[in-house]
Amino acid sequence: METFAELPKSIKEKAAKSIELLQEYPRMYPVRQRGLMRGYRYFAAGRHLVYYSLTSQEVRIAAVIPGAMRRA
Repeated sequence: METFAELPKSIKEKAAKSIELLQEYPRMYPVRQRGLMRGYRYFAAGRHLVYYSLTSQEVRIAAVIPGAMRRA
């Protein structure tokens, strides 16, 4: 995945840990309810959001998007 290869090493490591968990628990992260990525599950890897979808046989990474944390 070209996009993943271009990420900083620290982000790749954080994403890799979460992706490993997806093999065992593919539905552990929330589903986006609104916006362009509505219907995709997502998790944070540093300051990036990783969006993915599920099929009966695989987990497919759909996008890795830089994002800033929102303050409460």
